Amino acid sequence: MVASAKKGERECHIVVLTDEDTVDWDEDYPPPVGEEYSQILYSSKLYRFFKYIENRDVAKTVLKERGLKNIRIGIEGYPTCKEKVKRRPGGRSEVIYNYVQRPFIQMSWEKEEGKSRHVDFQCVRSKSLTNLVVSEDTTEDQEVMLHHPAQVDELDRLNAPFSQMNPNDLPE
Repeated sequence: MVASAKKGERECHIVVLTDEDTVDWDEDYPPPVGEEYSQILYSSKLYRFFKYIENRDVAKTVLKERGLKNIRIGIEGYPTCKEKVKRRPGGRSEVIYNYVQRPFIQMSWEKEEGKSRHVDFQCVRSKSLTNLVVSEDTTEDQEVMLHHPAQVDELDRLNAPFSQMNPNDLPE
């Protein structure tokens, strides 16, 4: 995940191979598009863990609790080595790869779809009106802010240090 984030990507696809698996792709004939963007993790222990659907469900729940989005965990075929190259009519080559069934984890750290990423300005008085009206007083702007305090998101309350929390803000 860290490697994907450092490259500026907003999601990652991790394939879990066993310690004994080897990946040997032909540079002239790489596998079908998509596999080259997967990150490979060699771990027989993780392979055994993700082999069972109950464990995948638990892992998905933990990742959701950690704030990750669009989580998919399952088993898929992953190309390990080239078996043969077939010559097609017209000189086109078709490569056949050997695929092994291995667990994968796909997730993103994007905001949830359908939620607005814009700030809600309904409680903030527009400064452009004060430029048009000469008799407007700045104390009126301050009164608006006193009657309409800044909105605090539920996540802000949950992530605040305990010493700063209001007892009324504690989750039930």
